[in-house]
Amino acid sequence: MKRTMFIFSLIIILVFATNATQAAQDQDTKQTVVLRSADVFTVGHPGYKTAKYFIERLGEISKGTIKVEYFPAQQLGKLKDMLKLASEGLADMTYVPPSYFAGQLPLNTVVILPRWTTATEGTKIYNRLIEKCPELIEEFLKYGVRPILVNTTSQYDVGTVKKPVRAPEDLKGLKLHASGGLFDRIAAKYGIIPVNVSSAETYEATQRGVIEGATMSYPSVKGYRLNELEKYHTLGLRMGGFPATNVINEKKWQSLSEEARQALITASIDTNKIHAEGWDKMTQGLAAQFEKEGMAIYRVTPQERAKWDVFLKDIEDEWLQEMGKKGLQTKAKKVLDEYRKICEEVVK
Repeated sequence: MKRTMFIFSLIIILVFATNATQAAQDQDTKQTVVLRSADVFTVGHPGYKTAKYFIERLGEISKGTIKVEYFPAQQLGKLKDMLKLASEGLADMTYVPPSYFAGQLPLNTVVILPRWTTATEGTKIYNRLIEKCPELIEEFLKYGVRPILVNTTSQYDVGTVKKPVRAPEDLKGLKLHASGGLFDRIAAKYGIIPVNVSSAETYEATQRGVIEGATMSYPSVKGYRLNELEKYHTLGLRMGGFPATNVINEKKWQSLSEEARQALITASIDTNKIHAEGWDKMTQGLAAQFEKEGMAIYRVTPQERAKWDVFLKDIEDEWLQEMGKKGLQTKAKKVLDEYRKICEEVVK
C-alpha cells in the first residue's frame, strides 16, 4: 500500500513538473516576438548604423523578448518594393522615405519644404508634426502600415566643380543633380537646371561634365565620392530636407502586446536622437575634412538667411496647389499650417 501511494505521489509530482515546464515554455514563446526588418542600406552606410542601433536598443528595452531579423542591402527587395513588402506582410518593418513614395504619401512630403537646416531640427519637427496631424499617419494606414521610426537628414547643400556659390545669383544656370519632385522645384527657384541623374551615376556624370555639381547632404557627398571632384560647397543652405520613416505592418502592430508596442516606441525615440545628433556631427566633421583636402566651403549664416529664402517664397503655395490637384486641399492646408507653426517653435 505504501509503495502504491509513493508511486502515485511521484506520478503527480512529475505531471505537475511537466505542466509547469510546458507553461513556462509557452509563456516564453508567447512573450518572444520575432520581427523581419528590411531596407536598402549597405554595411557602413549611416542608415545601416541607425538600423543596427535601433535593433540593439529594442533588444535592451524588451530584455530580449523582441528579436529582429535584419535584411539590409536590398536582400528582400529594392527601394521601390519596400512599401509593398511591409504592406503585404512579406516583411514586418521596412524603410519607406516619403519623397520616394510621394505618390502614395504626398502629405508627408511637407517636411521637405525648406524651413529648417539640421537633422536635429528636422527630426524633431517631423516627429512633432506626425503627432499633431493624424492625416500623415492615415496616409500610411491606407497601405496597411504605420510609421514607427521617423527622422530626417539635414537639408541639402550645393557642391560644384568650377564655380563657387556664395550668393543666390551664383546658382542661376548651373546644371546640378537633384533628387526629383519637390527637390527639383526648390532647385529651379534659384535658376538651377535640375538634371535627372541617379545618385549612383552622379560621380561619372560630374567627371564627364554632364553636370556641374550636385545638391546633396555631406554624408552622401562622401558616400558617392563627390568630394574627389567638387572644389566648392555650401554649408547651411536649404535645398530641401530628406524625411525618412521605417514602417511596421499594421496587422503585426495590432497583434503586439502593449508592452511590446511601448518598447518599439521607446527604441524609436532613442534611435531618432542618436541618428539626428550623429548626422549633424558627421556633417560638421566631413566639412572640416573636405576643407583640409582643399575644398572651399561657404557657410550660410543666420544673418544672411533672408537673401536666400526670398527665392523660395512661393514654394509652399506651389506645394499646396499640388496637393489640391490630388483632392487634398483641406488636409494639406491643415498640415502646412501646423508645419509652419512647429518650425517657428523649433528653429531658432
